[in-house]
Amino acid sequence: VITRLQHPINIKWLLSGLFAVLLALGQAEAAFTLNKTCEVSGDGVYLSDLVESKKGEAAPAILVDVSPSWGTVRKYSAIELIKLINEKAQGVEVIASEPDQQTTIRRKSRSLDSDQVRELLKSELVKSPLFDRGELELELIRPWKPVLVPEGALEMRMLTKINYLTSQTSLRFQLMDGGVPFGVFSAAVKISLWKDAWVATGQIARGTLLPEAKLKKQRHDMIRVRQDLWSGNPSDGRFWFQENISPGRLIYGKAVVMKPVVRRGNLAKAIITSGSLLVSTNVKVLEDGAPGEVVRVQNVRTRKEIIGEVIDEKTIKINVF
Repeated sequence: VITRLQHPINIKWLLSGLFAVLLALGQAEAAFTLNKTCEVSGDGVYLSDLVESKKGEAAPAILVDVSPSWGTVRKYSAIELIKLINEKAQGVEVIASEPDQQTTIRRKSRSLDSDQVRELLKSELVKSPLFDRGELELELIRPWKPVLVPEGALEMRMLTKINYLTSQTSLRFQLMDGGVPFGVFSAAVKISLWKDAWVATGQIARGTLLPEAKLKKQRHDMIRVRQDLWSGNPSDGRFWFQENISPGRLIYGKAVVMKPVVRRGNLAKAIITSGSLLVSTNVKVLEDGAPGEVVRVQNVRTRKEIIGEVIDEKTIKINVF
């Protein structure tokens, strides 16, 4: 005799009940329970990110999976995640709190504010030889709206090519997480390049010896300076100014030169060397020259014009090859 059941069995209800029984039995042994949501750093998904202990025990920091990329969400079913944990962390008992539980994993985030953006931009700009002449200072011209970025260190790649110094510009840049770009941004900036430089504190006339000039070092923005600045010793009496300089003006390198020790029209002794042969003769100086400079001279006896290096106020060295 076949007896038919009055009520058909609900398979889903039966499985749920079975899971609940197994769950109740497993909770006595399992040390950890799966979290439903997890936020992880960029260096990987660890067991300590995925589970928690009802007894307050710390979960071991065992690497279970790679981190999801920034902006993406990864989902696991309880069965998938427990299987993965068992493969990576053998001997660790983990259960789910619900039969159809899913665990969602996303990256931890933080807010990128204007100060952090400014420092990132500075670190990129100082890599250029254009900005190695002083202390770089950067100011955002327009307010920066904070954006969410991955927690941890960011990488920046400058997209704007700067070929010359400028006091204001707009910089386009790319932010990257572990070498993977996740956004292109722009910022209008004011750029300053500060350096201590020599400045005239009084009028300097052409021909003034360096120790006699009134000079002072001042902090100056070099962003618009296109010429090389003078950076010598202000007490060196061998140098003088070859141009007039007004008070408050920067001292450029071309303004300070060695004082000539031979003058046009003066007589000097030329030392002529050719191998081991050394000959001296009298010459007439045809142009002013300082030690180390090359000047034209004329042999007094033959009237032949030759070129030599100024040694001192009485000597010109001439090499014959």
